[in-house]
Amino acid sequence: MKKINIAAMTCIAALACSAPALAIDLNAYGNIKLGTFWTQNSFYSGATGAARHDSDFSLDNFGDSFIGVKVKDGEYSGVAEVGLYNPKAYSKGVEVRLLYGEWDFGEGKLRIGKTPSPYVFRSQQVWDSDGGFNGYGSLWDGRYANIKVTMNNGFYVDAMQPRVGNQANNTTNVSPNADVTAAYSQTGNSYAATYTDYDTMLPKMVVGYEGKLNNWSYGGGVAGNWYKVTSSTNNSTPVKHDIYSYLAFFHGKVELAPVELSYNVFTGQNVGDLMSTATGNGTGNTLANPGQANGAYFDTLHGKNSHTYGGFGQVGYRASDRAMLYTGVSYVRDDNKIAHADARMASFVNLNYALGKHINIVPEIDYLNDFKNSLGQKEPRSLIAGAKWQMTF
Repeated sequence: MKKINIAAMTCIAALACSAPALAIDLNAYGNIKLGTFWTQNSFYSGATGAARHDSDFSLDNFGDSFIGVKVKDGEYSGVAEVGLYNPKAYSKGVEVRLLYGEWDFGEGKLRIGKTPSPYVFRSQQVWDSDGGFNGYGSLWDGRYANIKVTMNNGFYVDAMQPRVGNQANNTTNVSPNADVTAAYSQTGNSYAATYTDYDTMLPKMVVGYEGKLNNWSYGGGVAGNWYKVTSSTNNSTPVKHDIYSYLAFFHGKVELAPVELSYNVFTGQNVGDLMSTATGNGTGNTLANPGQANGAYFDTLHGKNSHTYGGFGQVGYRASDRAMLYTGVSYVRDDNKIAHADARMASFVNLNYALGKHINIVPEIDYLNDFKNSLGQKEPRSLIAGAKWQMTF
């Protein structure tokens, strides 16, 4: 590992030194973040509703701390960025956050690589590694391979890695060496009497528009995803479902100095099958598995689609050259007409204060309520208070 790190540092240094000779613009950047938070959770027995409580103080790095480099050579450019995984996934080590190349062909741009999804629009909430209402209205679902064309007039089309709900693999029927035999997907290659296969035929598609009218920046679009799921137990007759997902989204920001207003609204069908982390914070049944009668997923048990709507609103106020005050609230609801609706909300207030040119502190208070899951059982409530510490360069 040490040899690999030394080699990587040597390579970056060599690129930096050779950039002038190659007529390539090369710029490095970074953002180091740390959080100090007190969290109090209330959680409940699914059978009796009895409550328990737990409180903890945490001092840990933010998962979106990163360093990166930007390169540009005429109409071609690229970005490579690495950072920490969320503290809940430390064992995974360093994550490649961004890796893409872009070609400006005059009337627009073609981009290929790993980036966030176009429908992601986050708030200024900082808890949970700059969570921004992750799972509570921001539509954050990670970073995936995609091919995007953006025209100069604001319209774009994005072909993305297809999704199969919250499954990491496209099948349960893969031998240990599947990553060698199927480099770009986990396609089944081993016969088993009991299995579940997820068949993908097309990329996830997103079509949208981003524009600006005076002090109003806005965007919106639609996303669609389709896959088939087939399952069998002990060579029984396979059960098959075609799962169609769509998402319609609208977001924007209005700047009315010293006030700014931000919003994000969306609705969709089987949203959990389109974006893997569409629902919840993982503390209960909000992160449902396909086949269960809950969450934002297609219900394979009853053959029913789920429907989702939600979003958030945020107000910002410029108190001084050094201080920006933010507050926001979000709400999301999933329902498949058979089970109870699965709803959740979050709210926050914080103050982003610049201690110096490259250092900020953001004290914040948050409240999260997952209400009840689709089985009618009470889910966790969380009260959080603390601060983010951030240095940029």
